Amino acid sequence: MSEFSESLSLPGGLHLEASEERFRLHRLPPWQPGPADSLSAQGSARATRQLMSGAMYAGFSAAVAASTGPRPSSAQRDVFLRYVHGLAAGWRTTGVTPGAMRRAADRLEERGQHAVAAHCRHVAEEETGHDTLAWLDMEALGLPAATFVERLRPRTAMALAERHRELAEAAEPIAVLGYAYVLERTSLNVTAEVIAEVEAALPAGVFATRCLRVHSAVGSDIGHVDESLEFIAELPARDRAIIAREAFNTARIMGAGDDYPGDDAMRDLLAELMQPTPALACA
Repeated sequence: MSEFSESLSLPGGLHLEASEERFRLHRLPPWQPGPADSLSAQGSARATRQLMSGAMYAGFSAAVAASTGPRPSSAQRDVFLRYVHGLAAGWRTTGVTPGAMRRAADRLEERGQHAVAAHCRHVAEEETGHDTLAWLDMEALGLPAATFVERLRPRTAMALAERHRELAEAAEPIAVLGYAYVLERTSLNVTAEVIAEVEAALPAGVFATRCLRVHSAVGSDIGHVDESLEFIAELPARDRAIIAREAFNTARIMGAGDDYPGDDAMRDLLAELMQPTPALACA
């Protein structure tokens, strides 16, 4: 008997298996039909964690495989400039979440999926106002926030925001939980050390990491991940399959490419908007 209780087909001829301890991926030959999905009737949080991790890993790997050109490391970028770019991106994605989750909740309610609808409304309430945190951070840095977000429109963040809107209107609105999980889980990569590095790069006396702290391993998202896993694990197998496949799709969008325009382009934009960087201020 296989140790893997969860078995799921993914786009691109991938087949994912997960147990409570690990996951594994297979790439099937183009001529070989994939096996039917087989998820346990009664899910568990541990197996669901591995299922979601495997789907995310597959999505990010697919994005990297499809990308062209070198992918610069974070060490090649100015920390302050990269963070300012991230504020524009974060404002885009956080601003969409409450409305998309409420719309998904309404549609789920119409389908009789009352518990999932209530969960989506709970997420919407938790995330309401997080775009304001990013806005306040931009203003704390002296940025004209309205002009800045109009001028700087990060491609990946725009695609993610549009994906969230689409899922709320899709045939299976429960897929929004797969999208939300990927964003919550990846935010845990923002550790206390990452936050400290960013804050060290900010102008002296400026507090501009409100949004970053909330969406980090020291903020509320660490609890959201466990909460999401517990909830998803209790859903029927069909719903868990939909959610895991969307985790793959969202990860593939998120990993599709680095849209940071480069330090020089960011310096030029900030100079045009009358916001000197710390380096310029000290020159």
